[in-house]
Amino acid sequence: MEPPNPIERVFATIELLEHILSFLLEDLCRIQYDEDPRSVRTYANNDTLLHLLHCSEVNRTWSQCIRGSSLLQRALYLHPEQTLERTWDLFAVNPEENATPTSCPAPVLNPVIQTLFKTYHFRYWHLRPEVSGGRHCAYLIITRRDLPDLTARSQTGQGRTISRMLLSQPPCTVLEARIWEDRDETRDYVGRTAVLKEPVISCQEGLTLGHVHEGVRRMFGEYPDVAAIKLMTV
Repeated sequence: MEPPNPIERVFATIELLEHILSFLLEDLCRIQYDEDPRSVRTYANNDTLLHLLHCSEVNRTWSQCIRGSSLLQRALYLHPEQTLERTWDLFAVNPEENATPTSCPAPVLNPVIQTLFKTYHFRYWHLRPEVSGGRHCAYLIITRRDLPDLTARSQTGQGRTISRMLLSQPPCTVLEARIWEDRDETRDYVGRTAVLKEPVISCQEGLTLGHVHEGVRRMFGEYPDVAAIKLMTV
């Protein structure tokens, strides 16, 4: 048996392979807070992350490298990232009295969810600070018609990984659900569901797409007359 050549030795060394794969992250674009979630840059970020996910399918070494790398796991929204630069708070707390509050950059929404699940309309929600409680806000909408498609996706190998992806970095931990549908005010809606009794989906470690799908499946199952649900960050 011939010894491995230098290239094979490099790619068989976990530390070197992680360093090489990390260069893929340089292709990620910084998304602006007011940018359209359907922008070319959002789709480019999605392509970069999916490319990295596909790399884990090359062989066992590549898979172990990506699963064991905190850097790559955070980039893939598979491990929470906590930084002082991005936060769900609109303004940083300044200890100096009468100091002007410092604006904080918004969290980064997962581009894979934004692009693969186009009907969810996953995006920032630009509310006034007094309405949002001084927080950055985002929302996504899931309809009952989406359920068969998301079930099929979750049964594939990559679909299972995407289900474990966080909605954002740093993660959001609580979503509040409301019924989302246009109703004709001239019609009689007696007997129709008006309010969801248990509208909160939460996870202290960070909400994943799987948490969202599990929550909306429960709500749609409990309220057969609800056609769509809007989930909002809290």
